[in-house]
Amino acid sequence: MKRYNIILRTTAATLMMLVGCMNDNTTTPGFEADNTTIEARAEGGEYTLAIRSSKEWMAISDVPWVMISPANGRGNVECIIKIDSTLVNDSRDTKIRFSSAGEILEEVAITQDGYAKSITPESLEHEIAASASRTERWFEILVNANVQFDVEAEYTTDTEWLTVKEHSLTLDRGARPRDTRIKVEWKMNPEPKERVAKLHLNGQGMDSPTIVTIRQQAAPLIEDNRQGDSLAIVTIFEKMECWSDNGISTTEGMHRWDCVRLWEATDKSLPSAEAVGRVRDLDLSYFNTEEGIPQEIRYLKYLETLSLFGNVNTMLKSIDMGEEICDLEYLKGLRVAAYGLVSLPKNFARLGDTLETLDLNSNNFNSLPEVLTAENFPKLKVLNIASNRRASISDLRNRTTASQEGIGLYANTAKDNTIRQLLLWESLEELTLSYNYIEGTIPDFKVGEDGVRAYTMEDIAPRGDTLLWAVENNLPRILPNVNVLRMNLNFFTGDIPDWLLYHPRLLEWAPEVLVYSQQERGIDSEGVNVGFTNTPTSTEPYFERYPLMRGRFEFNDEMTE
Repeated sequence: MKRYNIILRTTAATLMMLVGCMNDNTTTPGFEADNTTIEARAEGGEYTLAIRSSKEWMAISDVPWVMISPANGRGNVECIIKIDSTLVNDSRDTKIRFSSAGEILEEVAITQDGYAKSITPESLEHEIAASASRTERWFEILVNANVQFDVEAEYTTDTEWLTVKEHSLTLDRGARPRDTRIKVEWKMNPEPKERVAKLHLNGQGMDSPTIVTIRQQAAPLIEDNRQGDSLAIVTIFEKMECWSDNGISTTEGMHRWDCVRLWEATDKSLPSAEAVGRVRDLDLSYFNTEEGIPQEIRYLKYLETLSLFGNVNTMLKSIDMGEEICDLEYLKGLRVAAYGLVSLPKNFARLGDTLETLDLNSNNFNSLPEVLTAENFPKLKVLNIASNRRASISDLRNRTTASQEGIGLYANTAKDNTIRQLLLWESLEELTLSYNYIEGTIPDFKVGEDGVRAYTMEDIAPRGDTLLWAVENNLPRILPNVNVLRMNLNFFTGDIPDWLLYHPRLLEWAPEVLVYSQQERGIDSEGVNVGFTNTPTSTEPYFERYPLMRGRFEFNDEMTE
């Protein structure tokens, strides 16, 4: 009995081993594939499968992202398995079934990886030049990515010198990466050392950014000497894209340049002996820039006058002047006209100890810069801030909709004191406010208020005039030293005040043209037609008050023999 049990257990074990062996060997007799698993990358591809079969067979895939070619055969056949790129981040799997007459011969398992979230720039480092023309100061970064991302710049200095433009990444195939280009504009390097910035490409749902390093070459060293002045001017010329007729030629000495005047030893206002041969005056006209005065201006340390005039498409530009000009401790005359300025630097008052002439005409200021006061510029004699019109309108009721950037220099004398403060600037000898958008009445003044005093004989005597009426009638002493006053083509209304109507210098100003004449067919913001209500029709009332002025200014059309 015991022997029978042993034989039975042995037989059962043997059967189990046979069944196990049959399960391990899944190949159907007469059919063989050289591989039963395919592991595919996320981007897909083609894979070869060798089939040996004595039977007719057919291959079937139940997913659209797997194709078999050929899909049937007999004998020795090489099948190409084409696997499409995935559209998802997770892996996916399927099977290819080989069958014959309804009998499954073989199953080939296919597993495909998903796309990991990725941001892959073509290059992780870019090197750019220290300077170039404005149209060439940009580059592109080709990026392959499957997540939306933003770009943040990190600088090794306080200066931001890169501008990253908006980019567009169209993920129209799910997680399959797509290419995009990031446009980066750059500013020229004013320093004689390399500078570095890092662009952080921050992907949605990613733990860490992809970093692209930007290296900019060092600028040439500008030394404190005559050669340094020459290099500074050439750099300024290139940065502003000045027209060639400014007379700069690197093959000739700086003393031959039309736009430059140098200090000579005999000059009365020579700052110091070291200034001889250095740049005294710089005059550049007609250029195309989107930026403020180049930083290299600070190297022209002995500059006495600077004139920059004529930017391309001035009215379309909104430019800040830049801080470096405030370092010029000998600057007496500054002209930055038709440039596109909308602001002055916050430290502009540093020029107040020396500046005598300031011309800001034909720019895009929306209001009179607050820094322009008699306290900040006690030596200023000439101020020109005319023609600051970005838009052209004749009805101020439309001023808020006429231009998104503002219409230009606007002031309402009923609501702010900016024009009033200008008229109290006693040191001025020339004031030009023509062709702006100034509305309201011309400010009037009373003796004893705001520090205003009346004319005295001491004021009149140096002129050699007998202007007793001004003294006897206690006329407010406003703009007493002004030889030129231009206030025409604005939007003034109301009466001309007596201080102006009977100003001792009135006839020197050609008032019929440069004071009384306002915007033709102009309408102010209250709907009132512009123009004065008491514009003189002749000079007779003036001569009645100042009879000795008749001989100087009355027109005489009699022919003399």
